[in-house]
Amino acid sequence: MAGEHLYDHETGAAYGTYKTYITGFVLSIIITVIAFSLVGFKVFSPVGLYISVAILALIQLYVQLVFFLHLSTDSKARWNMISFIFAVIVVLILVIGTLWIMFNLCSMMMVM
Repeated sequence: MAGEHLYDHETGAAYGTYKTYITGFVLSIIITVIAFSLVGFKVFSPVGLYISVAILALIQLYVQLVFFLHLSTDSKARWNMISFIFAVIVVLILVIGTLWIMFNLCSMMMVM
């Protein structure tokens, strides 16, 4: 997959081929149909549905990043990966900080 990406030698930007775009599109459609079917036909209990849809969402995220945003661990695309890791850290700080504040506020509220 990562070997099929084309690189601009001056900027290091990655470009996909038709094969990678079609493969990513088909995988995205399949994952979406699976998630829709699991929820629509209520295959699992609610907790099982939450877990299965979360797992499918992570797989979908991976497919989107690899096939459409061309993130890889190639030496030419190293800055893309570093930028992505920085973005993930910022999002985690925001989400965890928000949850922390919300739970603290909830525990400090007066019960009437």
